[in-house]
Amino acid sequence: MLRIDRFTHIGRFDRVDVYIHWSVLVIGGMMVIAAFRQPFPTLVGLVSWLGVMFLHECGHMFAAKRRGSAVHAIELYPIFAITRFDTPWSRFDHAIIAWGGVLAQLTVALPVILFIRFAGYTPFDLANEALVLWGVFSLAIAIFNLLPFQPLDGAMAWQIVPAAIERRRNRRTKVASGWRSYR
Repeated sequence: MLRIDRFTHIGRFDRVDVYIHWSVLVIGGMMVIAAFRQPFPTLVGLVSWLGVMFLHECGHMFAAKRRGSAVHAIELYPIFAITRFDTPWSRFDHAIIAWGGVLAQLTVALPVILFIRFAGYTPFDLANEALVLWGVFSLAIAIFNLLPFQPLDGAMAWQIVPAAIERRRNRRTKVASGWRSYR
């Protein structure tokens, strides 16, 4: 049974709890009511928008798990989402996790954009709406999210360059002194 609270648990994905903030349900409901004559375009837009945010957060989740950080939850809000995970071991790992969301979006957005470019739009308005949101809009959001400002992912993602340089220097020092590393 769906219980409306500050956060409503909507399911689990890859053993991670997924929550939706109450404001998403209220705003979504108001939008559908406002579009009572044609609610389906609004519903497709809402589901696609939440799907793009969820895909992005799943990218963070996958990267965090691959880097050894426990992932506790994904929270969806009206205009952003958050993946709750343990702080990674290094700045490099944290940067990889930040890139995970953008790369997940790109793996869907770029093929959709190529489909639109070469096959064109479909004869179905609802399908076209979803294509635009999953393709062009998702790409625009991914690029925006890479701006190097808090709380956007770009604030951490671009740390990958100095972190990789530092990591390489540390490896050289360890190899020169006889240390062996598994990474």
